[in-house]
Amino acid sequence: MSLWRINIGVWDAGASLPLHLCGMGIVLAAFLVINRNYILYELVYFWGLGGAIQALLTPDIGAYGFPHYRFFQFFFSHGTLIFASLYMTWIGGMRPTHHSIWKVMGITNIYLVIIAGFNYVTGGNYLFICHKPVSGSIIDVLGPWPWYILSLEVVAVISFYVYYSPFALTDLIRKVRLGQNSV
Repeated sequence: MSLWRINIGVWDAGASLPLHLCGMGIVLAAFLVINRNYILYELVYFWGLGGAIQALLTPDIGAYGFPHYRFFQFFFSHGTLIFASLYMTWIGGMRPTHHSIWKVMGITNIYLVIIAGFNYVTGGNYLFICHKPVSGSIIDVLGPWPWYILSLEVVAVISFYVYYSPFALTDLIRKVRLGQNSV
């Protein structure tokens, strides 16, 4: 997207870099597919499923609707992030753990502090921590600024648990079956 913005003459450090969770997740997904780093997997899995699915349900593409380049780029990149998460899980044999939820929350909050400083310097709104997105999103029902940021923390933990639940259920079933076989 940055190259497109440069090409049309609207590049701005506060809006054109891939610093939202999904943008950073897409960058990390490329490295993940190449080197299979587990920390990258955890971030891509939870940011990809937790963030990209929400983004696809409530896209923030401004005035660039179908059939504009930005429309296709938005849906393709977010879809690719989800695909990378699922590919590395189903084909790559990786899986999150319960500990992954809290590790990703910690890294996300460190990232949030860094981005808050970057937003301050550039006048940006990465991670939507300075104001809500212009287009409608789940953030609209989470209270006014800055309280919706705390609400987003709760939404993140809940969504991370939802996306971890198939693994927790599989582990529970395996544990129960092993317990029955040992009797």
